[in-house]
Amino acid sequence: STLLRFLKSNCTKDNATYLLRREAGQQNVQLYDVTAISASRQRKWIWWLAMMSYRFALRLGQMMEMEDAARKRQFRDRKRGLLTTCLELLHDLNDMDGGAHETLCASVEEHLADTFLKEDGDGPHPSSESFPAMTASQQPYSCVSIDSLNKAQDHLKSGTRVMWVLLNRTEEQEKETREKLANSPRRRQVVRVHSEDSSSDDDDSNSDESSQHVSYGLQSISMQLFGLLHKSINVSLRLAEYHLQNYFSSSAMRELRSAARRISEGITLLRHMGGDDDICHLKNTLQCQYTWLWEHCGHFARSFAADELWRDRGHACGDDVISVLRDAEAALSLSNISRGQSKPSSWMEDFSSDASLTKDTNGSVTLLKVSGIIHVEMESSDPDMEAHSSGATMARKLLEQQRQIQRDKLRVLVAACISYSRAIDSIQKLSRIGFSVERPPPSTTSESSLLSMLQQRLGDGCNEIGKILLNDLRSILSGKNSNLSASERPAVAGVLLSSAEVLFNEGLTVFQDCNDVCNIALLRCNLCQCCKLQTNSNYSSQSTESVSDRAEFHLQEAIDQLQKAHDALGDRDTNPRIWDMVSNELAATFLVLGVRRRQSLLGGGTMPVVMQSLRLAPGKEKSIIDPMERAVEIYSKVGNNHQEAAANYQLALFYSKVWTCQRDEAKTRDKLARAFQHFGSAYGYFSRAPAGNESTFVILSLDLANLYAVVSGKEGLSKALACCLDTATAFSFESIDAALERQDNAEWLQRMSTLASSLEEQIFKFLVSLVKIEKDSGGGETLYREMYRNGLKSKMAMKTSEARPGTPDFLSAFHEILLSIKETS
Repeated sequence: STLLRFLKSNCTKDNATYLLRREAGQQNVQLYDVTAISASRQRKWIWWLAMMSYRFALRLGQMMEMEDAARKRQFRDRKRGLLTTCLELLHDLNDMDGGAHETLCASVEEHLADTFLKEDGDGPHPSSESFPAMTASQQPYSCVSIDSLNKAQDHLKSGTRVMWVLLNRTEEQEKETREKLANSPRRRQVVRVHSEDSSSDDDDSNSDESSQHVSYGLQSISMQLFGLLHKSINVSLRLAEYHLQNYFSSSAMRELRSAARRISEGITLLRHMGGDDDICHLKNTLQCQYTWLWEHCGHFARSFAADELWRDRGHACGDDVISVLRDAEAALSLSNISRGQSKPSSWMEDFSSDASLTKDTNGSVTLLKVSGIIHVEMESSDPDMEAHSSGATMARKLLEQQRQIQRDKLRVLVAACISYSRAIDSIQKLSRIGFSVERPPPSTTSESSLLSMLQQRLGDGCNEIGKILLNDLRSILSGKNSNLSASERPAVAGVLLSSAEVLFNEGLTVFQDCNDVCNIALLRCNLCQCCKLQTNSNYSSQSTESVSDRAEFHLQEAIDQLQKAHDALGDRDTNPRIWDMVSNELAATFLVLGVRRRQSLLGGGTMPVVMQSLRLAPGKEKSIIDPMERAVEIYSKVGNNHQEAAANYQLALFYSKVWTCQRDEAKTRDKLARAFQHFGSAYGYFSRAPAGNESTFVILSLDLANLYAVVSGKEGLSKALACCLDTATAFSFESIDAALERQDNAEWLQRMSTLASSLEEQIFKFLVSLVKIEKDSGGGETLYREMYRNGLKSKMAMKTSEARPGTPDFLSAFHEILLSIKETS
């Protein structure tokens, strides 16, 4: 205890080293302050002290594995102090011309970095719910605090700088050695005498040994530098993930650029480490980091496109994101990673080759071409080639003229897709040789799930870009975009449509690769929309003789896409919501196909066909009925009563046109009965349909009334009149009040006023016919005469009120006419 008190009172300097010595056989103990000796700048003592600190630090590192958490922290702090002392002594030794000892300094810096990287991670790890989950949870250092990562990165950078200086100097020495060997007189001597052979061989042997020594030194230096770069890349990627989760845009971009540059430097180092077989594992390790880099780049771009906080908190714009991705691509270009080599190695193309998405789009989608417009390959003799090229140019200009937020979203999504495509290509290359892309701890995702996740995000990105292009196309078709003339619209619309279709197909292929059946179904629905839009002859990709043939082709193509969507899902239990959505879309397409065929074969309007020569052949009649009946069946299964009633209405219109031109009475009765049956089904729904369907109910009632009126006799006319009078609910005060609360109230009032005029004309026409029949019967009945008289009184009152069409007062007055006639009955 006396000795300990003596040491405690005398060993008081921080970061000092003391030597306690006792002579053999002596009781006296001597204490030496070795720090004072080192201060005298004696190189031998400094070297010994540096090595002693280094070895003690390594020994503490071995002892830490067997201690508890508290002791580990104490040992780690002590190890960090010893390594810092060692590094300071080595720098002092260098100042005294005692040698730079670059490899040792770099090793000390690496060990110092390890003391921060092997912490238990008790620092803060804030995350963002909106930011997509990344594979960084399987990457190294996922549990290390951010402060420790930054400190470790500083030490790794210091060690890297030292090693690069040493590597460059060693390369120069090797180059000089090779030049000396090449210019040696004995090397050029052709004829030699026997007495010179031995000395010449000795000299050549010494030169070869020197060259071999330099090569081995270069290889060992490269290997040590590679290890530092490898750790630095992992730290940069982990820091990038943290900054991305917290919207620190400038810091995230700095770390992504730093990781890309270090991967490029690591690739260039491999040329010093032997043949392709020797560096296989190192190359695969870099390929794994390359995958993580592009995954982070893809997440950055995808998050920016979906989250407005990047502008509010991160103060970033779309050009900033794309610039980072372009810098990463430039750092990993073949010209950059193969510098210093006369011929690049074949494996270097794994890091610099184009993404699969770029290849699939014939180079139309790159980080330098992020408009999303895809140039379709055509023959030089194709007459549409010039129109497509000019349309593509105009489409790009049109997209450039959009608001910055819209423009940035599209461009950044394209960049995200390219990044994901590169990451997927890298994973697939590593999977083919059996190298694991990640080292998942227990209960984490596997490599296959990582690949599937990236494929899903690539597919989502392609889908989003396609939908944006389709929205731009719809704005052109609706006339909202006034930047294009009428002659330019077809070409631009065709380019937008073909580009969207290519991207949807690309997303579909990716989802099929990862067997994501729900997204496969959704992509096929979007492809169905592309097919429907192509029914317009102005920008259809299908060249046929007539517009009807073209529409038929594309509608049938749309049906095929939706049926394949159902095949992918298998049954409704897989995803009821998506199944019903596909079913509704399929039924709507069947209905459109049937209506188009009906209009093509029978013409528009509701007038019945009376000429036998216009009677449809059984096959053509079936081609109209089958898709409509399929639509009714599908709507019935999914419980879409509104659309089921609409499909029944279209079937009723078909039968009401063809029942008059049948071959015999049986066929005529059958078709007429079917017309009444489908009209009844539709009428039953729309008569009690929710608000907003009043106009459909009135039109349906008029069509049904006309069919009843065609059937001769008082009964048919009375039923026709009853149908018209039942529309009174559509003009009621409740319907008007509900319409006034909607945004489209002006349009609704105008439409209902027009229908009221047509309905009024039909009602009085039926009343006149019924009054005449009543008078001719001679039975003394006056019901319809009273109805007609009351209707005229209400009509006169309506005119005296001077209510203008398109106003609630006009519809209220018409409602009074209907009620006065109906109440008389």
